[in-house]
Amino acid sequence: KRLTSLPLTFPMQAGEDDKLFGSVTSKDIAEALAAKDFVVDKRKIVLEKPIKALGTFTVQIKFSSEISGNVTVSVVKEETA
Repeated sequence: KRLTSLPLTFPMQAGEDDKLFGSVTSKDIAEALAAKDFVVDKRKIVLEKPIKALGTFTVQIKFSSEISGNVTVSVVKEETA
């Protein structure tokens, strides 16, 4: 339950057409969760392909065959100074 109420935000560099320079991977999500005291193996994060677009995505995390949860991942355009 705590995991589903934990939104993750990734500021990413994007071009004028909002295409990302890079992507958000399961490793990035695992590291962001670890920074918030949730230790999750990146192989437990169900991400068919890296996120390469701006927006909000729901990503499933499988803890076991019967237990899973979702986390909200927001990819936003990084503000440049």
